[in-house]
Amino acid sequence: MVKLVADWPESSRDMIFYVLCSFSVLYLSDVVYGHGNMVMPTTWFDEGGRNGMKSGRQCASGQMLPKGKPAYSCMWFTNNTQIPGEPTLDESLRTYHDMIIFDMTVDFTKHHPWRSPGAAPVFSPCGVAGGNPKGCPIGAPAKEGVDCPGGGFSYGPYAEKFNFRNVPVTEWRAGSIVEAAWGLTANHGGGYSYRLCRTPADGVSGVTEQCFQSTPLKFHGDNQWVQYGEDRGSRIEFRANRTTRGTTPPGSQWTKNPIPACDDMYGGYYSDTDTCPEGTQFPPPAPGLFGYGGLANSREKATFFFSIGDYLEVPENINPGDYVLSFRWDCEESAQVWNTCANIKILPKSP
Repeated sequence: MVKLVADWPESSRDMIFYVLCSFSVLYLSDVVYGHGNMVMPTTWFDEGGRNGMKSGRQCASGQMLPKGKPAYSCMWFTNNTQIPGEPTLDESLRTYHDMIIFDMTVDFTKHHPWRSPGAAPVFSPCGVAGGNPKGCPIGAPAKEGVDCPGGGFSYGPYAEKFNFRNVPVTEWRAGSIVEAAWGLTANHGGGYSYRLCRTPADGVSGVTEQCFQSTPLKFHGDNQWVQYGEDRGSRIEFRANRTTRGTTPPGSQWTKNPIPACDDMYGGYYSDTDTCPEGTQFPPPAPGLFGYGGLANSREKATFFFSIGDYLEVPENINPGDYVLSFRWDCEESAQVWNTCANIKILPKSP
């Protein structure tokens, strides 16, 4: 007689749960050409600022590397990274529900980056092309194209050491309020932060995560916004959900990704539509602002045509000079951190 899993010994059921969880994670991003990327200010990936906040172009910058490695702007990340301890995030800021498998509740995101914002280690504060610089598995020889389970590819370059062409510089003034925005095509939930690092004497190749953690930027005000393309008239503002509790570095401010994915463990990625007929992971901030951003049956063609924006405070006491801005998106659905960097020149505070 075949037993139901619910009738199996507890140890066997636990094994089933973790096998199923691992199996599902492998298929969260089985073919990956884009996930998330800062789009304002102009990034290293966006040669000459050609794409910026244009609708549906959030992952269109960058280039193809040799051996069919797609190093587009949403392909620079750290794959398979986890927080070092227990979650520190307030439960109210969760972006993905626990999974219900048979009669058991499984917290499949417990050790994913967003559960302790900023604590998961990264290979690079500006991203690594393909997310797996040490191989898949570690030490394995590289193969053609996207060769890593769970998305990405192996042995890609570190962004800070890559020779990007025609990189613009954005000017910010000390003590001013500025705008920044990002876009996504795969809604892994989670949340994000913006950080500054003074450009080292040896150039941007010397930037480190430790340096960026020394100057996390504060968000200004209680609101954030989405904007469709470059039309400021399309901007929709709503209240942001932010936190400084349980973050790394201590007291740094992070903002919850405001766009809820669909209410299944894949966020709607394998659905036939991005309209979330099953509901959403949490209430949308405004009508139409929900979904996964790209579907498996459409080869991940973007279904989000907006950018997510915030107002940032440039510190009043920051020394003028050349800096690098790092955007860090800590995911909850997946064990990934996505990074983007931009060149910033800090001007003296206005008299």
